[in-house]
Amino acid sequence: MTQVSIEASVLFQAAVEDPRKSLLFTERLRDAIEREELSLYYQPQFRSGDGRPCGVEALARWFPGNSRPISPIVFIRQAEQSGLISALGQWVLREACRTAMTWRLPGEEPPILCVNVSPHQIGPEFSRTLMQTLECTGLPPSRLELEITEGILIENPESALSWLAQWKQIGVRIALDDFGTGYSSLNYLSRLPVDRLKIDRSLIQRVVTDTKTAAIVRAVISLGEDLGFAVLAEGVETEAQFELLLCMGCEQMQGFLLTPPVSSRQAVRLFARPWGRRLVCGPVRADNSWLGGNVH
Repeated sequence: MTQVSIEASVLFQAAVEDPRKSLLFTERLRDAIEREELSLYYQPQFRSGDGRPCGVEALARWFPGNSRPISPIVFIRQAEQSGLISALGQWVLREACRTAMTWRLPGEEPPILCVNVSPHQIGPEFSRTLMQTLECTGLPPSRLELEITEGILIENPESALSWLAQWKQIGVRIALDDFGTGYSSLNYLSRLPVDRLKIDRSLIQRVVTDTKTAAIVRAVISLGEDLGFAVLAEGVETEAQFELLLCMGCEQMQGFLLTPPVSSRQAVRLFARPWGRRLVCGPVRADNSWLGGNVH
């Protein structure tokens, strides 16, 4: 058992400097998962036309006691390398689905919930967990969207395509995350049973300042439309990015310009609010009082 008094951030730094200490960090992460010390925050996604929420992405956060927060990039990578990603992924899926059902308004479906799935999770165990979670929480499969990256196609693309087809048979949605930075060919894109493409934030960061990047983003939006996929831009942070993406015909957006990730309690206020486009683009940034607390 790990000495829980040791700061997780210190353990991670030690693991970087001395790989022999990575085991200690792994054990601390294992404890955090088992004791449910991690938290979920939710980043809303919006339709660019009318500004109404069209989904929400569940994001794992780790605030280890009085220690500094641990970056999700760090602890998720450690979970993948240590084999803890299955336990972490199961907790995220279960907690996110349970929480989404509490947002359900009378007479309405819960919002579309987006949950990231690591390539290391793909397999029969995850499929069993998926069906059990939907059954236990009562979340309609059509309101769950599993986000994958092109990385799942690198080692065994045919096996990955088979698992994705099984998920679609269950009734869940599938999104291709970080699109534009992966390695899969367009041949596989035509075969993927996906509902949505998410343009990687690295492209969105350059879309206003680099004409070649803008051409790529415009082409992805057009490609998605031609293939029948919804297209969402990730990491929208400036008005200039928003307006250019709007002109390009990007129908869905997500990022700090619109709203940062919020707690479950804050998300309840979000889905009960009568949203309009200018509320999303203007006053919500100037006055986040509706959030009712700190955001991350």
